[in-house]
Amino acid sequence: MRWTSNLTLPSESPTALQSLAELFPSATPLRIPVVVSMARGTGHFLEESTVIEMGTSMMVFFESRLPLEMSDKFHLENSDRSLGADAVVVAIRDGVGHRAIAARFVSEVRNWIIQG
Repeated sequence: MRWTSNLTLPSESPTALQSLAELFPSATPLRIPVVVSMARGTGHFLEESTVIEMGTSMMVFFESRLPLEMSDKFHLENSDRSLGADAVVVAIRDGVGHRAIAARFVSEVRNWIIQG
């Protein structure tokens, strides 16, 4: 039997979303299921169900597999439609199989859970 000394295990590294949210210290943990939809080309719409994991009074943070890029505009809506807002991508961090997205609301959002 072989013994190994000074074995170090890899530390738990933060996810792409966690490391992105760290850039915005006022971000608050949330769990709000939403549908993200965006226009691509003429008459083509892409949408995805995801979860807003963190937020501020004017920003949301979530993971996505959509081809979102910096400055892309998209629409967020929850299942009961109490949240329906347009947002624009302000930061992206690549993760494993998805991207972490930080987006700023285009205008003030009524019924948003976090007030500024």
